[in-house]
Amino acid sequence: MKILDQNGLSGLVNGLLHLILLGGAVIFVSLPWSVKWYMNVLPYESSENYAFLLAFFAITGLFALTIVYELIRIFRTLNRHDPFQWDNVHSLRKIAVASFLIAAGYIVKMIFFNSFLTVILVMVFVIAGFFSIILAEVFRQAVIVKEENDLTI
Repeated sequence: MKILDQNGLSGLVNGLLHLILLGGAVIFVSLPWSVKWYMNVLPYESSENYAFLLAFFAITGLFALTIVYELIRIFRTLNRHDPFQWDNVHSLRKIAVASFLIAAGYIVKMIFFNSFLTVILVMVFVIAGFFSIILAEVFRQAVIVKEENDLTI
């Protein structure tokens, strides 16, 4: 099975990312109704938490959609067999920033709605942020080497 090709594994992942982006956009648009539904399902009733949860999910959801969009951009270059370009370095840096901002949002959420899952999500997004920074630097160095190699006769 091919790994890096539109018909290979990266093409499959790219298709799944498009579905996730579409589903995430639908969820993002439906947040006012879905958060209200969620508040009705909770065992306690508090309308003051609605505004916080709506803002929290909207902000972190926007950053999550940004991550998915940037991953789609990276997979587009992978499928073209040309991954070492500056756009991917910038995409990985944007993913790192979005991951850290999501982690910060979940830290704020822990003040109001703390749970074990919230703590785990903070750790996951912090690790994802650091991983993206490191990967961006690897790609940056690879782009520099590639550009030098392209200039060699």
